[in-house]
Amino acid sequence: MPGTTEKVSVALSFAAAIALVASATPGCGASGYGPADNPTAVSDVTGVEFGWSCRASGCGLALLPTTPAPDPCTGDDVPGYGWAAGRFFSVCSVCAPRSGSFVYSTQPGQCRVLACATSADCPIMFEDSPVDVYACADGLCQNSDQQRWPRDPLQRIDAEALCFAAHPRADTNTLAAPATLQVEAALDASCAGPAFDDTCSLPDGCRAP
Repeated sequence: MPGTTEKVSVALSFAAAIALVASATPGCGASGYGPADNPTAVSDVTGVEFGWSCRASGCGLALLPTTPAPDPCTGDDVPGYGWAAGRFFSVCSVCAPRSGSFVYSTQPGQCRVLACATSADCPIMFEDSPVDVYACADGLCQNSDQQRWPRDPLQRIDAEALCFAAHPRADTNTLAAPATLQVEAALDASCAGPAFDDTCSLPDGCRAP
C-alpha cells in the first residue's frame, strides 16, 4: 500500500549549541544496513547543509557551524530542525516544546527536500522495519520503495514539497508570506483537492521530481 504517514524526528538548536544530535528510534540494524551506509552530512535543495550523525540505534540531524539558525519560535518553544521521511526526505525548521515533548510544529514552507549528486548523499533509515532506503533520483533523495511511495500519481504533499523547493527557505517561512501564498494558490489550481493525498499535476515553476 502507498505510504501515507511520514516519519519525523527533531534536532533542537539552543543558543550555545554547535551540534546537538537528534534522538533516534531504537533499532537493531537487522536489515543489513547500518551507520556506515549513511552520509555524514546532507544538503537540501537550497544549499543548506546539516550534519547527519548515525550510531547503531539510528541516525539524526546535527547542526554544523555553517548551518543557519532555524526560524524563531513564539512563547517558550525551542527552535530547531527536524526531518520528515516520506517519498522525499525533507528537513524542516520546527518549534518544539521546552518540556521535551516529541510533538512539534512546522509549516510546509519551512521544509525543504534533500538534494543529491549520487545515492551516497542520501540517508538510509535502517532502524525501522521496513527499512527506508533513499536513493538519488533526478537530483533529489527519494524513497526507493515505489510500492509504498509511488511516483505516479503525484500527491499534493509531494507536489507541495517540489513547489517550495524552488524558493529560498526565508521566503516561505510563514503562512502569510507572498511566496507561500503563491505556492498554495498554484496547488489549489492544480490539485484535485486540499487533502495531502489528493492527486495533482505539477504547477509551472516547481522543481521537477
